[in-house]
This record gives sequence, C-alpha cells and structure tokens, in this order.
Amino acid sequence: MLSMINQKAVIKNIKETEIRIASFVVEHNIPINVSDHLVNLINSIKLEPKHLAKLTYDRTKCTSIINNVIAATRFEYLKNYLKTNKFSLLVDESTDTSSVKNLAMVVRTCQNFEVSDQFLTLLLVANATADSMYKAITDFFNSYDIPYTINLIGFAADGANAMMGKSHSLQSFLKNDIQELFVMKCVCHSLALCAEYVCRKLPDEVETLIRNIYNFFNHSYKRQYEFKEFQHFFEVNPHKLLQLSCTRWLSLLMVVKRVLEQYAPLKSYFTLQMADGINNSLTISESLNNPVYKMYLELL
Repeated sequence: MLSMINQKAVIKNIKETEIRIASFVVEHNIPINVSDHLVNLINSIKLEPKHLAKLTYDRTKCTSIINNVIAATRFEYLKNYLKTNKFSLLVDESTDTSSVKNLAMVVRTCQNFEVSDQFLTLLLVANATADSMYKAITDFFNSYDIPYTINLIGFAADGANAMMGKSHSLQSFLKNDIQELFVMKCVCHSLALCAEYVCRKLPDEVETLIRNIYNFFNHSYKRQYEFKEFQHFFEVNPHKLLQLSCTRWLSLLMVVKRVLEQYAPLKSYFTLQMADGINNSLTISESLNNPVYKMYLELL
C-alpha cells in the first residue's frame, strides 16, 4: 500500500515537472524545439540535491561563461586549427540598427572527412569598400599568425561589386595574394538576379496584379473572412495569400504558386466584389478573367 502511494507521488511530481518546463518555455518565449534537448540536459546533471541547492546562474554569470569560457575556448581551438590546416572563407557585410557595419567571417573546414561551417569572428569595418574589408580580414589573420596565403583555398560571398568585382574587389585582392584561390559567388544571389532579368521581359501588370491581390486582403479581416467562404465552396485549402518581397530572394515563385492555387476562388470572389462596386476590385477582376495573365503566372 505504501509503495503504491509513493508511486503515485512520483507520477504526480513528474507531471508537475513537465508542466513547469512547459510553463518556463512559454514564459520566456523559447522555441519549442528546445524542449527536445532540455530534458536530456536536466538528466545529465550529476549534482546531489544538497549541492544542486548551491547552484547559482543569473544572466550576468551566463553571459560571462558564454563570452569568456565557451566562445574563448572555441575560438582558441579554431584559431590554432587554421594555422595548420586548409580552409575556405565565407564573408558577408551587414549594417545593424545602430548603423555600425560588421563583416561576418565563417570558415569551412574538413576534419576526418566531415565538412562543417564554423563562425570565426565579427569584424567592425569603417565602410563596405573592398579596401576596407580586405584590410580588416588580412589584419585579423596576421594578428593571430594565421598563414592565410598558404592555408586559404576557397572564398565565397554575395555578388556585390565590392565583393566580386572583376578588378577592384575583395576577391581580386585575395586572388593577388593567392593565385590558386577558388572563388564562388552566392548561388542564391545569382539565381535571384537571373530570375529578376527574366521577369523584366514580362509585362509589369503581372506583378501589379499579385501585389494588388495581397494589398486588397492585407488590412481587412472582414475581406479575409469572406474569402474563406469562397475557399470552402471551391474546396481549396484556406491558405493565406503571400506578400511579394524584394528582399526575400526568389519569393516570387511561392507567391505565384499560392495565387494559382487560389485562382478559382479569387476569380469568383473579385467578380462579386466588382458587381458590388468595391474599390480596386474591377482592375483585379478584369486581370483574373484575362487568360493571358494566367498564362504568364503558369509560365512563372
């Protein structure tokens, strides 16, 4: 009888612990995927209860351990590895909200036939010119005695002129130092440029149609709710319409696919809106009823 009571108490404590962990994740807005590893972390703690009670870990201590122990140890290991092994360099320049320009450096290494990308450092640069970035990178390697002219075998970046220009760019400067350097542009950036040039051959009205459809529903829950009834009638998944974004490369494909998926309910919905004299619905309805526009969308 006593063991049964103890078993129930244990089950109750386990359930309370699970609820506490879930509440912790919600309270601190932590990604739910973290829970896959959190229990394993808790189970790996080997401290006795009397010692666990002495554990302290506030945000100041956590920040200090990350910066001064984990990051410093990993950087020391990576720095020493680059001194004696071949590696490739991936860089990207970005400006943060305080208008400070940073140059992120990632190295690609191969250890025991396993290729991995590892963050190396974040450098402050005065400006995003090729001269400034080249000086920052070479000064960094030289300050830590990393023989980049011997061990650096590959370089990758986006297609910006300062990065990949033919004569006066970061890649041209590095190639002057390393004649056999393998250079690769960002594939996503190149594909985006190809897609952009192709789309320039299409009428502007196609892009205007896609933007008008999204803008028509964007700030009106009433219209979105009404459109769901049309989706239900045509037995189409009630997916939201997507926004065409200039900063998200190759987003056009996803937007066009969604419009084509919802084409029948959209066509019917805007025909009704046009009959009711709703603003902008006439232009959208005429475009949706024009088979040429759908042909362009199918082509895309």
